[in-house]
Amino acid sequence: MNIAIIGSKGLAKELGKSGTKSDLALYNTSFQGKYFTFIEPQTYPEKIQTLFQTLNMSQFAILYITKDIEKIALGESIIALDILEKQGIIFLDGVDEAEILNLIKETNLKNYRIIKDVREVMQFLANLNIETIKEKPKVLIDHSFIVKSVGLVALGTVISGEIKKYDKLYVYPSKKEVLIKSIQIHDKDFDKAECFDRVGLALKGVELEDVERGNIIGENLISTKKLDGVSITKNKFYKDEIPSNVMCIVGLQYVNAKINENSIDFSKEIVFDNEKVIILTPDKKMRILGYAVKN
Repeated sequence: MNIAIIGSKGLAKELGKSGTKSDLALYNTSFQGKYFTFIEPQTYPEKIQTLFQTLNMSQFAILYITKDIEKIALGESIIALDILEKQGIIFLDGVDEAEILNLIKETNLKNYRIIKDVREVMQFLANLNIETIKEKPKVLIDHSFIVKSVGLVALGTVISGEIKKYDKLYVYPSKKEVLIKSIQIHDKDFDKAECFDRVGLALKGVELEDVERGNIIGENLISTKKLDGVSITKNKFYKDEIPSNVMCIVGLQYVNAKINENSIDFSKEIVFDNEKVIILTPDKKMRILGYAVKN
Protein backbone atom coordinates (compact mmCIF):
# COMPACT_ATOMS: atom_id res chain seq x y z
CA MET A 1 0.00 0.00 0.00
CA ASN A 2 1.19 3.53 -0.82
CA ILE A 3 0.74 6.05 2.00
CA ALA A 4 1.01 9.78 1.27
CA ILE A 5 2.53 11.89 4.05
CA ILE A 6 1.83 15.57 3.50
CA GLY A 7 1.95 18.77 5.55
CA SER A 8 5.15 18.81 7.60
CA LYS A 9 8.18 16.79 6.52
CA GLY A 10 10.26 14.16 8.29
CA LEU A 11 7.74 11.55 9.40
CA ALA A 12 8.31 9.21 6.43
CA LYS A 13 11.97 8.61 7.31
CA GLU A 14 10.90 7.65 10.83
CA LEU A 15 8.54 5.03 9.44
CA GLY A 16 10.50 3.50 6.55
CA LYS A 17 13.82 2.93 4.83
CA SER A 18 14.85 5.39 2.11
CA GLY A 19 14.13 4.24 -1.44
CA THR A 20 13.56 6.12 -4.72
CA LYS A 21 14.23 9.86 -4.43
CA SER A 22 13.42 12.59 -6.92
CA ASP A 23 10.96 15.43 -6.41
CA LEU A 24 9.06 12.67 -4.59
CA ALA A 25 10.76 10.71 -1.81
CA LEU A 26 9.74 7.11 -1.14
CA TYR A 27 10.40 5.16 2.05
CA ASN A 28 9.65 1.45 2.40
CA THR A 29 8.90 -0.80 5.34
CA SER A 30 7.07 -3.97 6.34
CA PHE A 31 5.04 -4.36 9.51
CA GLN A 32 3.06 -7.37 10.69
CA GLY A 33 3.35 -9.01 7.28
CA LYS A 34 2.25 -5.97 5.27
CA TYR A 35 4.39 -3.78 3.00
CA PHE A 36 4.07 0.00 3.00
CA THR A 37 5.59 2.70 0.83
CA PHE A 38 5.47 6.18 2.38
CA ILE A 39 5.61 9.06 -0.10
CA GLU A 40 6.58 12.65 0.67
CA PRO A 41 6.51 15.52 -1.86
CA GLN A 42 10.11 16.75 -1.57
CA THR A 43 9.66 19.95 -3.60
CA TYR A 44 6.37 20.98 -2.02
CA PRO A 45 5.32 23.70 -1.19
CA GLU A 46 7.56 25.21 -3.88
CA LYS A 47 5.93 22.98 -6.52
CA ILE A 48 2.20 22.55 -5.93
CA GLN A 49 1.92 19.67 -8.44
CA THR A 50 3.94 17.29 -6.27
CA LEU A 51 1.33 17.58 -3.50
CA PHE A 52 -1.37 16.18 -5.77
CA GLN A 53 0.94 13.65 -7.41
CA THR A 54 1.81 12.26 -3.98
CA LEU A 55 -1.88 11.94 -3.09
CA ASN A 56 -2.86 10.43 -6.44
CA MET A 57 -0.12 7.79 -6.09
CA SER A 58 -1.50 6.72 -2.72
CA GLN A 59 -4.38 4.68 -1.36
CA PHE A 60 -4.28 6.42 2.02
CA ALA A 61 -2.94 9.67 3.47
CA ILE A 62 -1.39 10.99 6.66
CA LEU A 63 -1.66 14.72 7.34
CA TYR A 64 1.42 15.38 9.48
CA ILE A 65 1.16 18.58 11.50
CA THR A 66 3.99 19.97 13.61
CA LYS A 67 4.09 23.30 15.46
CA ASP A 68 6.39 24.80 12.79
CA ILE A 69 4.33 23.73 9.75
CA GLU A 70 4.14 26.35 7.01
CA LYS A 71 0.68 27.91 6.77
CA ILE A 72 0.52 27.35 3.02
CA ALA A 73 1.36 23.65 3.45
CA LEU A 74 -1.34 23.17 6.07
CA GLY A 75 -4.03 25.06 4.16
CA GLU A 76 -3.34 23.52 0.76
CA SER A 77 -2.99 20.03 2.20
CA ILE A 78 -6.42 20.27 3.83
CA ILE A 79 -7.96 21.58 0.59
CA ALA A 80 -6.29 18.84 -1.48
CA LEU A 81 -7.43 16.04 0.82
CA ASP A 82 -10.94 17.45 0.86
CA ILE A 83 -11.17 17.77 -2.94
CA LEU A 84 -9.85 14.24 -3.51
CA GLU A 85 -12.03 12.83 -0.70
CA LYS A 86 -9.02 10.85 0.44
CA GLN A 87 -9.12 8.40 3.33
CA GLY A 88 -6.60 9.33 5.98
CA ILE A 89 -5.54 10.16 9.50
CA ILE A 90 -4.00 13.22 11.16
CA PHE A 91 -0.74 12.88 13.10
CA LEU A 92 -0.17 15.73 15.54
CA ASP A 93 3.23 16.61 17.01
CA GLY A 94 3.10 19.37 19.60
CA VAL A 95 -0.02 20.98 18.11
CA ASP A 96 -3.28 21.91 19.84
CA GLU A 97 -5.95 19.42 18.76
CA ALA A 98 -8.84 21.88 19.23
CA GLU A 99 -7.24 24.33 16.80
CA ILE A 100 -6.95 21.65 14.08
CA LEU A 101 -10.49 20.38 14.67
CA ASN A 102 -11.75 23.91 14.08
CA LEU A 103 -9.87 24.11 10.75
CA ILE A 104 -11.28 20.84 9.39
CA LYS A 105 -14.81 20.93 10.77
CA GLU A 106 -16.38 21.73 7.38
CA THR A 107 -14.26 19.29 5.36
CA ASN A 108 -14.10 15.53 4.81
CA LEU A 109 -11.18 15.51 7.24
CA LYS A 110 -13.57 15.89 10.16
CA ASN A 111 -13.89 12.10 10.08
CA TYR A 112 -10.12 11.52 10.27
CA ARG A 113 -8.74 9.85 13.34
CA ILE A 114 -6.20 11.96 15.24
CA ILE A 115 -3.04 10.17 16.39
CA LYS A 116 -0.16 11.52 18.48
CA ASP A 117 2.16 8.49 18.82
CA VAL A 118 4.32 7.10 15.99
CA ARG A 119 3.85 3.52 17.21
CA GLU A 120 0.09 3.97 16.97
CA VAL A 121 0.45 5.05 13.33
CA MET A 122 1.97 1.71 12.29
CA GLN A 123 -0.55 -0.29 14.30
CA PHE A 124 -3.38 1.63 12.70
CA LEU A 125 -1.99 1.00 9.21
CA ALA A 126 -1.47 -2.70 9.92
CA ASN A 127 -5.17 -3.01 10.72
CA LEU A 128 -6.26 -0.96 7.71
CA ASN A 129 -8.05 -2.71 4.88
CA ILE A 130 -8.43 -0.88 1.56
CA GLU A 131 -10.66 -2.73 -0.91
CA THR A 132 -8.75 -3.76 -4.02
CA ILE A 133 -10.07 -3.04 -7.51
CA LYS A 134 -10.68 -6.23 -9.47
CA GLU A 135 -11.06 -4.68 -12.91
CA LYS A 136 -8.86 -4.65 -16.02
CA PRO A 137 -5.11 -4.43 -15.33
CA LYS A 138 -3.66 -0.95 -14.94
CA VAL A 139 -0.23 0.20 -13.76
CA LEU A 140 0.26 3.87 -12.92
CA ILE A 141 3.85 4.88 -13.69
CA ASP A 142 5.71 7.37 -11.48
CA HIS A 143 9.38 6.93 -12.47
CA SER A 144 11.24 5.43 -15.44
CA PHE A 145 14.88 5.01 -16.49
CA ILE A 146 17.32 2.89 -18.46
CA VAL A 147 19.27 0.20 -16.61
CA LYS A 148 22.40 -1.24 -18.21
CA SER A 149 21.93 -4.91 -19.20
CA VAL A 150 18.20 -4.69 -18.35
CA GLY A 151 16.88 -1.92 -20.58
CA LEU A 152 13.85 0.23 -19.92
CA VAL A 153 12.48 0.03 -16.38
CA ALA A 154 9.31 1.66 -15.10
CA LEU A 155 8.37 2.05 -11.44
CA GLY A 156 4.75 2.30 -10.48
CA THR A 157 1.73 0.86 -8.74
CA VAL A 158 -0.83 -1.66 -9.94
CA ILE A 159 -4.01 0.36 -9.45
CA SER A 160 -6.46 -2.31 -10.61
CA GLY A 161 -6.52 -5.98 -11.61
CA GLU A 162 -3.30 -7.94 -11.90
CA ILE A 163 -0.40 -8.15 -14.32
CA LYS A 164 1.75 -11.14 -15.26
CA LYS A 165 5.22 -11.65 -16.62
CA TYR A 166 5.15 -11.68 -20.46
CA ASP A 167 1.78 -9.90 -20.60
CA LYS A 168 1.32 -7.80 -23.72
CA LEU A 169 -0.54 -4.61 -22.88
CA TYR A 170 -0.51 -1.00 -24.08
CA VAL A 171 1.00 2.15 -22.66
CA TYR A 172 -1.16 5.26 -22.72
CA PRO A 173 -1.46 7.90 -24.02
CA SER A 174 0.84 6.70 -26.84
CA LYS A 175 -1.20 3.46 -27.27
CA LYS A 176 1.98 1.52 -28.07
CA GLU A 177 2.05 -2.20 -27.34
CA VAL A 178 4.41 -3.12 -24.52
CA LEU A 179 5.74 -6.45 -23.28
CA ILE A 180 6.35 -6.93 -19.55
CA LYS A 181 9.67 -8.80 -19.49
CA SER A 182 9.94 -9.06 -15.71
CA ILE A 183 8.26 -7.94 -12.50
CA GLN A 184 9.95 -6.99 -9.24
CA ILE A 185 8.22 -6.24 -5.95
CA HIS A 186 10.49 -4.96 -3.15
CA ASP A 187 13.55 -6.03 -5.19
CA LYS A 188 12.36 -9.64 -5.56
CA ASP A 189 11.30 -11.29 -8.84
CA PHE A 190 7.68 -12.34 -9.22
CA ASP A 191 5.61 -13.87 -12.02
CA LYS A 192 2.64 -11.61 -11.28
CA ALA A 193 1.57 -8.54 -9.32
CA GLU A 194 -1.82 -7.68 -7.88
CA CYS A 195 -3.77 -4.52 -7.13
CA PHE A 196 -1.84 -2.00 -4.99
CA ASP A 197 1.47 -3.85 -5.35
CA ARG A 198 4.33 -1.42 -5.97
CA VAL A 199 6.33 -2.78 -8.91
CA GLY A 200 9.44 -2.36 -11.00
CA LEU A 201 8.79 -3.52 -14.56
CA ALA A 202 11.34 -4.29 -17.27
CA LEU A 203 9.64 -3.36 -20.53
CA LYS A 204 10.10 -4.05 -24.21
CA GLY A 205 8.58 -2.34 -27.24
CA VAL A 206 8.44 1.26 -26.02
CA GLU A 207 10.81 4.17 -25.50
CA LEU A 208 11.61 6.15 -22.35
CA GLU A 209 9.35 9.01 -23.43
CA ASP A 210 6.40 6.59 -23.61
CA VAL A 211 6.55 5.79 -19.91
CA GLU A 212 6.69 9.20 -18.29
CA ARG A 213 5.16 9.96 -14.92
CA GLY A 214 1.40 9.59 -15.11
CA ASN A 215 1.33 7.28 -18.10
CA ILE A 216 -0.62 4.06 -17.61
CA ILE A 217 0.06 0.52 -18.76
CA GLY A 218 -3.22 -1.27 -19.43
CA GLU A 219 -5.80 -1.71 -22.15
CA ASN A 220 -8.90 0.04 -23.52
CA LEU A 221 -8.07 3.38 -21.92
CA ILE A 222 -8.84 6.86 -23.26
CA SER A 223 -6.12 9.04 -24.80
CA THR A 224 -7.26 12.57 -25.62
CA LYS A 225 -6.24 16.22 -25.98
CA LYS A 226 -9.70 17.53 -25.13
CA LEU A 227 -12.41 16.81 -22.59
CA ASP A 228 -15.90 17.97 -23.54
CA GLY A 229 -18.91 18.17 -21.29
CA VAL A 230 -17.08 18.95 -18.07
CA SER A 231 -18.35 20.76 -15.00
CA ILE A 232 -15.99 22.79 -12.84
CA THR A 233 -16.20 23.19 -9.08
CA LYS A 234 -14.15 25.99 -7.59
CA ASN A 235 -12.40 25.68 -4.25
CA LYS A 236 -14.55 27.80 -1.91
CA PHE A 237 -11.52 29.97 -1.07
CA TYR A 238 -10.82 30.79 -4.73
CA LYS A 239 -12.59 34.11 -5.34
CA ASP A 240 -11.21 35.11 -8.77
CA GLU A 241 -12.74 34.37 -12.15
CA ILE A 242 -11.61 31.17 -13.85
CA PRO A 243 -8.68 32.08 -16.15
CA SER A 244 -8.48 30.58 -19.63
CA ASN A 245 -4.92 29.28 -19.14
CA VAL A 246 -4.30 26.91 -16.24
CA MET A 247 -2.25 23.91 -15.22
CA CYS A 248 -3.97 20.59 -14.63
CA ILE A 249 -3.19 17.43 -12.71
CA VAL A 250 -4.74 14.35 -14.32
CA GLY A 251 -3.67 11.36 -12.25
CA LEU A 252 0.06 12.08 -12.08
CA GLN A 253 0.20 14.04 -15.35
CA TYR A 254 0.95 17.75 -15.00
CA VAL A 255 -0.06 19.59 -18.14
CA ASN A 256 -0.92 23.08 -19.40
CA ALA A 257 -4.53 23.55 -20.51
CA LYS A 258 -7.11 26.06 -21.69
CA ILE A 259 -10.57 26.14 -20.17
CA ASN A 260 -13.57 26.99 -22.30
CA GLU A 261 -17.21 27.13 -21.27
CA ASN A 262 -17.60 23.38 -20.67
CA SER A 263 -14.44 21.84 -22.06
CA ILE A 264 -10.71 21.59 -21.34
CA ASP A 265 -8.08 21.65 -24.12
CA PHE A 266 -4.76 20.16 -23.05
CA SER A 267 -1.44 21.18 -24.58
CA LYS A 268 -0.60 17.52 -25.24
CA GLU A 269 -2.34 14.18 -25.33
CA ILE A 270 -3.13 12.68 -21.94
CA VAL A 271 -4.50 9.41 -20.63
CA PHE A 272 -7.85 9.97 -18.92
CA ASP A 273 -9.30 7.39 -16.54
CA ASN A 274 -12.43 9.26 -15.37
CA GLU A 275 -10.63 10.81 -12.41
CA LYS A 276 -11.08 14.36 -11.13
CA VAL A 277 -9.03 16.86 -13.12
CA ILE A 278 -7.35 19.14 -10.59
CA ILE A 279 -7.11 22.73 -11.83
CA LEU A 280 -4.16 24.78 -10.58
CA THR A 281 -3.07 28.40 -10.91
CA PRO A 282 0.54 28.12 -9.67
CA ASP A 283 1.34 31.79 -10.35
CA LYS A 284 -1.45 33.06 -8.09
CA LYS A 285 -1.59 33.35 -4.32
CA MET A 286 -4.47 30.85 -4.26
CA ARG A 287 -2.93 28.00 -6.26
CA ILE A 288 -5.74 25.44 -6.08
CA LEU A 289 -8.59 26.66 -8.26
CA GLY A 290 -10.69 23.50 -7.91
CA TYR A 291 -11.50 20.51 -10.05
CA ALA A 292 -13.39 19.36 -13.12
CA VAL A 293 -15.33 16.16 -13.76
CA LYS A 294 -16.69 14.82 -17.02
CA ASN A 295 -20.48 14.72 -17.03
